[in-house]
Amino acid sequence: MFFLFYNMLLQIKVYLITVIYFFGVLFVILFPPRNYDLSGAKMRTVRSLGDNLKFSEYITHKALFEQAKRLVHEDKEIARVIELKPITFENRTIIALELQSDKQSKKPGILIIGGLNGMAWGTPNAILELADKLLYDTNYQTPFFNDYNWYLIPMGNPDGLHFTQRHRDRSPMNADMWSQNVTARNGSRPTLWYKNVDREDDKEPCFGTNVNRNFAYHWQDDVRKTPVRCSQFYPGTAPFSTKEAQAIRTYVDELGDRIHLALHLQASFVPRKEFILYPWRYSTRAPSNYRILQDIGEYAARHARLPDGRLYEVHQSSNDQRVAGSLSDYLSGVVGVDLVFLIKPYHDPYPVHTNISALEIYVKKSVNTILSIVRGWRSSTKQNTLSFFGKDVEF
Repeated sequence: MFFLFYNMLLQIKVYLITVIYFFGVLFVILFPPRNYDLSGAKMRTVRSLGDNLKFSEYITHKALFEQAKRLVHEDKEIARVIELKPITFENRTIIALELQSDKQSKKPGILIIGGLNGMAWGTPNAILELADKLLYDTNYQTPFFNDYNWYLIPMGNPDGLHFTQRHRDRSPMNADMWSQNVTARNGSRPTLWYKNVDREDDKEPCFGTNVNRNFAYHWQDDVRKTPVRCSQFYPGTAPFSTKEAQAIRTYVDELGDRIHLALHLQASFVPRKEFILYPWRYSTRAPSNYRILQDIGEYAARHARLPDGRLYEVHQSSNDQRVAGSLSDYLSGVVGVDLVFLIKPYHDPYPVHTNISALEIYVKKSVNTILSIVRGWRSSTKQNTLSFFGKDVEF
């Protein structure tokens, strides 16, 4: 008898909440606030599906600028492009896209950085397509776009990507031999290129710095001797010696505590080896919140199952290899972001640029994984959930 009475009270409660919510919405429609244009409600209105949700080729730095300007031109109130300083060695500007559905309220910020590896051609496509979906696809506006502020850096190493894309049709040669033999470079390309293209000395045949080893957090703590200049893992002469790392540091430091979740979208070049990783990369010591990071990563892996049915491998970054001076460790250890993940879907090294299906697969996996991590974060904190009869329901 008691349980029947209790269930009846719960049902009455649900009905009352529904009625109150209905009349509240009706009141706002009939008597809109005077500051409606500034309140964010206008920005939250559903926009129609965009025409450019898919980009049919690996995007270049020039095309990235054009697409970013298109997004800003069509939605000036909610999207803007930030040109980061300093510019790169080859005078290219790294850009950030900021998407905010409501400028008046303070919402959790999500930072996504891609394109640091010179061979990860698809990462700018994935991040740009995510931006397009957040802005124009009604399936993504709620809950993803309306509940968060998004800060996106699609191409963190434009010089490196331009270098590899320019040499894509040449015959491959061992990267170390290619770097040291100037004569052999004519008509050939290095089999691997993870770096940018900066030079410390014009007389030195080797050039380029691995940007993802150039951040000032336990820089060089993973090795006894600095890798040689020709190495794909060369970390630079000092932390933040690269223009790319300097530009990212300045932008991220300005965001400060607005960042609640940070994602570094990279690529795995080993077939059937795909990862969702978290700090630390420089040390085997586990972070204090490793259980939360592991749980969110496993949640994302289950919900972003790979096309062949496999799951991402989820674990601490240093379990496979120690890497010091990385972006993800810097975001966690210096910037102070609690939730930091490194996402590595498989990506063909030097992919056939006309093979659009490979690009589409990488982009789809990347977008699904990013949003699954966001859902895992929401689930772990019970964001936007109500409990009905003992069952959590997300809205």
